Amino acid sequence: MVTLHIIESGYFLGDGGVMFGSIPKRYWSTKYKVDDNNMCVMALRCLFIDTGERRILVDAGIGNKHDQRLTFYQPYSQKDVAKAILEIGYASEEVTDVILTHLHFDHCGGSTVFNKAGKAIPTYPNATYWVSQNQWENYRNPMLFEKGSFFADNIEPIREAGQLQLVRENTRIDEHIRLELYDGHSPGQIAVLIDTPQGNYAFPGDVVPTSLNLSLSWVSAYDNNAALAMEEKKRFLDKAKADRRTLIFCHDAYTVSAKL
Repeated sequence: MVTLHIIESGYFLGDGGVMFGSIPKRYWSTKYKVDDNNMCVMALRCLFIDTGERRILVDAGIGNKHDQRLTFYQPYSQKDVAKAILEIGYASEEVTDVILTHLHFDHCGGSTVFNKAGKAIPTYPNATYWVSQNQWENYRNPMLFEKGSFFADNIEPIREAGQLQLVRENTRIDEHIRLELYDGHSPGQIAVLIDTPQGNYAFPGDVVPTSLNLSLSWVSAYDNNAALAMEEKKRFLDKAKADRRTLIFCHDAYTVSAKL
C-alpha cells in the first residue's frame, strides 16, 4: 500500500502582483487573500511518500540556513521537515529518495543542514537526490532573471557527497512514481506523478503552484518564460485530467489539493 503524508513546513509572504503575474489585482484579490501591503500568504508544502519499498520526500522546504537573506519574504510558522518526518515515524536515515522539483531556495533549502562545525551537509544521508539535468545546468549557469533564487549550499553538498542523481528525461523511479520534466517556470522542473490503488496524484511544484493557477492564463511573474509556462501547464493539465489525478499544490495556503 502506498501512503502519502502532506507536510506543511511553513509559510511566507509573496507579493500578489508577482505571484499572479499579468492578472489584474481586481480579479485575483477576489479569490486570494491579500493584506494592505499587497502581500499574500503562501504555503511551503512538501510531500512524503512510503511505497513500501521506498520512502520518498518531494521538495525539502525552505530550511533555516538563510534566514537573514530571506527577510523580505517574512517566513513564519516554520517546521523542520526532518522533524515532521520523524513525527510520522521515519528517521532521516530511512529516507531513500529526495525529489527536488527545482532548485529555487523555497523548494530545496532543507535539503542540506549545517553541522556543528557550520558546514552544510545532506539532511538525508542515505537518500538519492533527484534533480533534472537541465535544472542543474541552469543552476550552474543561471540566467540573470533567476540567479538570486539559487544558493550553492542548498545543493553543492549533495553533489560532493555523491548523492546527486541527474534526470535527463521522463523517468520512472518506482512502480508507483514517475518524474516528468516541464519548462517555463524554470528549465527542467520535475512534476512528480504518483499512481496508487487508491487513486492517482501529482505534485506539480511551480508548474501549478496554487489552485488559481489551474486557469491557463494565470501564470506567475516568477516564471522565466510566461508563454512557455502556459503551454507547458496545458500539456501537464491535459494529461493529469485524462489520468483523473488529484493535484497537491505546493504554495496554496488555503487549498491543499484538488481533483481534476
